[in-house]
Amino acid sequence: MEINELTNTVKQVAEGYSKKFDVPYDGDWFLLKLQEELGEMTQKYLIMTNRTRRKPESEAEARAALAEEIADTFSYVLLFADHVGVDVEEAVKAKWFKYLGQESAQS
Repeated sequence: MEINELTNTVKQVAEGYSKKFDVPYDGDWFLLKLQEELGEMTQKYLIMTNRTRRKPESEAEARAALAEEIADTFSYVLLFADHVGVDVEEAVKAKWFKYLGQESAQS
């Protein structure tokens, strides 16, 4: 699935959620949910790596829980970027790919 198609599918899910729970479909919601999901992703990572009092049921369950939070975080990045008119693919190419083929400045 291409990133634009993925974004459109994520938007469909978010729009349905917004209507069902009467949540404003706007930049504030996307950004605040992104922050929330990032916190949850951090929590699941810390659980998976045994750095909390809470221990995972199993490694597989811990990885699955982390994968879910990564999916949530990524989806809210896509929603926020779309809302503010940023083409994620182009932004990544411009910001990250310019370093391909370059030697590290620290070498």
